[in-house]
Amino acid sequence: MRWDFRTRVLLVVVAVLLSLAASLSAALFAYATGGGGNQAVSWGACTFAGSMTIALGVLVILLS
Repeated sequence: MRWDFRTRVLLVVVAVLLSLAASLSAALFAYATGGGGNQAVSWGACTFAGSMTIALGVLVILLS
């Protein structure tokens, strides 16, 4: 299947936004459950890194 440039850019933007939403949710959950600021930052950063790795891997397979 061939994807034009706009569709590829849109897929990457959606992947980044979904990863940001996941990391924000994880950070808020860690903070709300009493983990404090350091735990919230680490949960948010790790969730963002993991979800971006998965999303970009899927996009590479899908768009290649």
